[in-house]
This record gives sequence, structure tokens and C-alpha cells, in this order.
Amino acid sequence: MGTRKKVHAFVRVKPTDDFAHEMIRYGDDNKSIDIHLKKDIRKGVVNNQQTDWSFKLDGVLHDASQDLVYETVAKDVVSQALDGYNGN
Repeated sequence: MGTRKKVHAFVRVKPTDDFAHEMIRYGDDNKSIDIHLKKDIRKGVVNNQQTDWSFKLDGVLHDASQDLVYETVAKDVVSQALDGYNGN
């Protein structure tokens, strides 16, 4: 059998003027991200609303340029596709 390749997962966070900085924390390794939402108090005392998520990824691109995103995420896949291989 051939070598098995895994699917890579990246997230790009591009802050805007009204970006919620207090909601997102980045891991020191640039491969994890934690998101925290405040509970909606309008939903009452018994509130099972999920407020925290943690993701482990192949990379977190924080405020990255389009060129850096392409170099990091797509360059090899595009090159393989143009050479006639499946984009892996």
C-alpha cells in the first residue's frame, strides 16, 4: 500500500475593527486555539449553553497575509494538482 496522508486543518483569524479579542486565546505552539463566549443571562438560571471550545490544529494563522496563507496551506497542494496528482 502507498503512504497514507492525513487531512491538515488550519484556521486563519483575521481581526477586524470590532474583533472580540477577549473571546479568543492562542496556544504558544501556534497549533491550538481556545474560544470562550459569555453566558447569555437572558436564558435564565438553568443555562446549559456551551461557552468554551478548544481546537488542536496543524496551524493557527493569526492576522496572516494572503501570501503567508497560500505558502503555508495551499502551495504544495496546488503544485501537486498541476503536476497531475491528487491534491494531498
